[in-house]
Amino acid sequence: MTELEIIMLDWFGKMIGLPRSFLPFTEDGKGGGVIQSSASECNFVALLAARFEMMKQLRQRFPFVEEGLLMSKLIAYCSKEAHSSVEKACMIGMVKLRILETDNRYRLRGETLRCAIQEDRNLGLIPFFVSTTLGTTSCCSLR
Repeated sequence: MTELEIIMLDWFGKMIGLPRSFLPFTEDGKGGGVIQSSASECNFVALLAARFEMMKQLRQRFPFVEEGLLMSKLIAYCSKEAHSSVEKACMIGMVKLRILETDNRYRLRGETLRCAIQEDRNLGLIPFFVSTTLGTTSCCSLR
């Protein structure tokens, strides 16, 4: 990470009103990040980071279970309006993806996600990642 990235992320964090603890240049700040070269790369890196954290937790809870078996239980979610890079990230990241329906305004509703998570937990799957959208390529919606 370069100093310029840190400065720009600090500016952006302030611009969107993040709490001070998310900013790198504050007394209690532990924030930071990396500027990726594309939205596809951002989706992939976010998925890998979430997978890494979940696998760390699962290895602590189930130290004698094979890592491959734990990873085979992971499931991610996105709406049908999400960019195709989310599906690609899940394939490369070797995790299941459940694509969820949207409402008539192209929004993924909380109840839809909640029901999907409950169904998948009942099947023994482990939800760990939700890719959200703010505007979409498929319908050009910003609602």
